[in-house]
Amino acid sequence: MTAEENLPDSCFIVGLAEDQSGESGHLIFQAALTPPDEQSRQLELDSYCILNETGGVHYGGLTRVSISSREIRFRFTPEAVGELELPAAEIELDIDPEVDFERLRVALCKVLTYGNPAKVPEISVV
Repeated sequence: MTAEENLPDSCFIVGLAEDQSGESGHLIFQAALTPPDEQSRQLELDSYCILNETGGVHYGGLTRVSISSREIRFRFTPEAVGELELPAAEIELDIDPEVDFERLRVALCKVLTYGNPAKVPEISVV
């Protein structure tokens, strides 16, 4: 898990990977460091962005996120499933016990609540 500001690209990033190398499955969530501008709103690029190992990119795309100290469950929209070539609309990821849960929770909430309120997923912490 990584959560950090990427100043050269002017975004905040949360990265989740199946393994330490990140070479297998991974999800990257990004949000700009500045509010969306009019052009971003017109192009519907006014929310968080999701990237994965297939090279897929989708803005918004989550309807629900449930996070606990042991796992995260993501529910994706049908459009995001297609764009990201996901195997299912709901993806569950185990959280390594060594991960700082509070840091992960805060970072993920920061990214997923960025921009257009209509694209913010329901977030529950259990």
